[in-house]
Amino acid sequence: MLSQAAYAAEVSLFMTHKDDSYNHVLKYTGLLGGVQVFYVLMSIIRNKFTALFIGTWGMGLADLYNRTTELIGNTTNFGIAFSAVRHLAELKERGEQKALTLYVKLIRTWTLLTALLGALTCLILSPWLSHLTLGDYHTAKGYALLSPMVAMTTLLGGEAAILKGMHRLRRMAAVSALGALLTMAVTIPLYWWLGVHGVIPVLLSTTAVVFLLNLHAATRDFPYRVGLFSKRLLAQGAHLLKLGSAYIAAGILGSGAEMGVRSFMVRTSSLAEAGLYTAGFTLIVSYARLVFVAMDADYFPRLSAAGDDIERRNFAINRQIDVLVLLMAPFLILFTLCLPLIIRLLYTPEFLHAVPMALCAAGCMFFKSVYAPISYLSLARGDSIVYLVMELLYDVVFVAAVIAGFYYGGLWGAGLGLSLANLFDLIAIFTVYSWRYGFKMERTTLRRCVLQFCLLLVGLFAAAQPVWGAKVALGGVVFTISAGLSWDLLRRETSIAARWAALRQRFLNKK
Repeated sequence: MLSQAAYAAEVSLFMTHKDDSYNHVLKYTGLLGGVQVFYVLMSIIRNKFTALFIGTWGMGLADLYNRTTELIGNTTNFGIAFSAVRHLAELKERGEQKALTLYVKLIRTWTLLTALLGALTCLILSPWLSHLTLGDYHTAKGYALLSPMVAMTTLLGGEAAILKGMHRLRRMAAVSALGALLTMAVTIPLYWWLGVHGVIPVLLSTTAVVFLLNLHAATRDFPYRVGLFSKRLLAQGAHLLKLGSAYIAAGILGSGAEMGVRSFMVRTSSLAEAGLYTAGFTLIVSYARLVFVAMDADYFPRLSAAGDDIERRNFAINRQIDVLVLLMAPFLILFTLCLPLIIRLLYTPEFLHAVPMALCAAGCMFFKSVYAPISYLSLARGDSIVYLVMELLYDVVFVAAVIAGFYYGGLWGAGLGLSLANLFDLIAIFTVYSWRYGFKMERTTLRRCVLQFCLLLVGLFAAAQPVWGAKVALGGVVFTISAGLSWDLLRRETSIAARWAALRQRFLNKK
């Protein structure tokens, strides 16, 4: 075991790798997370009007359409958008501009081909998809009309991959913010005008808006060119397909698991019940994901760059876990305390039935903040088999836990099943990756995780109290402790305190 002095010297050495420091992690988590906060604010307004205009039934239908088309897209896009990022980043690092231009053309050619394949697949399978999800053929026309959405989503993934590979994070942030604003501007009038019949127009138009924004941003570096009839490009695409094979398989399994859970709820209960599950899932899972926004765009390339350096990899992973846990725990405590108010703000009173489910599901995002940085190891090492096996294992446990929870306990049981599935994933990933890749969690990181988890449990207990005074008193104390611990570490390990002081001084000087 290292002495304290030796450990400090080692940390000092690693801190020279600025991309692995707390400052770097916090900087890009803050940049992209700040944009995500804006996105959430736009979503709040959008979801409020969506709930008013189409209700739980309409939201359940929209989510079912979304999940099913996502499954088709993941089945037919061959994971090109993900597999391309790593090689793009390497070419950019070496400064090979000509090779970059050719590789971008290769990405766009194969992305277009897979987009057409996805649209055609959705169109042909639309009757079967309708019968599979709802047990009848009433929505077959809807699935057929959504085939362009599958194509645009695949094309969007290709353009986003180019931005990530070129490390255009600020441009991505701007696109995300503008996309959130325009999506809200499109959604509200269409639902007001068409009601439930506006679900398909909204899905198509919002996907088109986001795709065009990403296309515009990516073509600033590389004008749009494809080579559909180039034998060389078509042959080179086999490499892309091979790299993305594990990712696409995992995507299919994940989307299939999500769709299977929702189909079970619709068949055994109602579309409205599935809409409540969607609302609870969105509240806890989707909004909490703002903490993870920098993972694909910033953390994954950094972890890949560490190569075979086990110590540097472990250092980067532990720093990422620290930041995610210290942001996630106080966020979840405060968010769950305010859930009844948030639901009234975001939706309508009928969605208050989703509160127990959301409280029980809160643990899943805490567990994810611990295991997500570790899980990227297999992708960074190019170990597709391990990645696929771990995803398959989680999907099986997820479906079994959520369906069993819903069957025996209703919505709150489904939420508990979601948390238990993620706890299982944490244990499995920690065990396998420690053995295979030499991952070790630092004792300080482990202590922070355990302490913040205990505080989260107390916070959830407070949030479940029916008496408002007891909820606020206990929850307020727990949130203060959790946020205080997070601030203390960030103050000591980053320049955030100095920046805050400088900003405060500048404001006072202006006064």
